[in-house]
Amino acid sequence: MMTGLTPNTYKRLQLNAGVFLKNFDRSTAKDAASLKTLVASAIASNDTCLGATRGGGSFECTPSTRQIEADGMRNAFVGSTVNDGWTVKLKTTLLEATPENFAHALMCAEVTPNNGVTTLKVRTELKDSDYIPSLCWVGDTSEGMVLINLDNALNLTGATFTFQDKGEGTLPVEFQAHQASLEDQEYAPCEIVFFDEAA
Repeated sequence: MMTGLTPNTYKRLQLNAGVFLKNFDRSTAKDAASLKTLVASAIASNDTCLGATRGGGSFECTPSTRQIEADGMRNAFVGSTVNDGWTVKLKTTLLEATPENFAHALMCAEVTPNNGVTTLKVRTELKDSDYIPSLCWVGDTSEGMVLINLDNALNLTGATFTFQDKGEGTLPVEFQAHQASLEDQEYAPCEIVFFDEAA
């Protein structure tokens, strides 16, 4: 029987649902152990973690390709495919119904706290402050951790809050990354970083 299974297979698996963090500073993480410590601290701080999720999530990095057509061309060939850009997304379903999560889901909302009452008003105008400068997902692998970071993330699908009897409300989000400027287009606005176990 032919199979791709090797002795290393079970050392290379991604495990569990991971965690979504905004504006997470990973600059001092040198390996999986130090990253895990930073993530635990971020979760405890209550202002970085988006909270519990349901159904895990997904990462998409989709190219926008086209073929340069010419007379006599019967097939695509090396050099005839052009990539015009990338659409980069992180998706999940949030279980924690907080003003901050609703504001992110609504894309452009004014959040006004006042003596224990927080009001959200949905704006038409999109402001720079509506973007999440850094949104990342961090997950375990069999022998380390992996982090996927989106620059200037914005939920473009709107808010659909679903609630039910004998159940919990859910808030799906689909964050899309955005370039910071016109001059910064050489790479897609995301990073994927693998952290090995400490040596």
